[in-house]
Amino acid sequence: MGKLLNKLPGYKTSPPGKERWILRQAPYWTLMGSLSILMPSLLVRLFPSQPQAVGISGSPGFIDILVIATLICYWIAIFTIVIGAYIVVLMKGPAYVADAYPLEDSDRPR
Repeated sequence: MGKLLNKLPGYKTSPPGKERWILRQAPYWTLMGSLSILMPSLLVRLFPSQPQAVGISGSPGFIDILVIATLICYWIAIFTIVIGAYIVVLMKGPAYVADAYPLEDSDRPR
């Protein structure tokens, strides 16, 4: 069967760019961003305020809902950016040649 992946001869890979920096920084930004988003939920428990007469905007449950929604949105954004950077890394890698196969239904006769 030969080699499974045949590299294209003469193809030069591109040098790494911002995508490598993004992939290296992604765990840091995920952790720091998540902690900063979780901060309001933590602060409302450490420093409880007086109950409000009108509305529920200060209740810990409402703040938790907003924090969870923001956290999920943030994680999705980070995940999307990381997928994009990973695709760029794959595209900058070596090119491969597919094996040829005979085309039976062609426009040109033999």
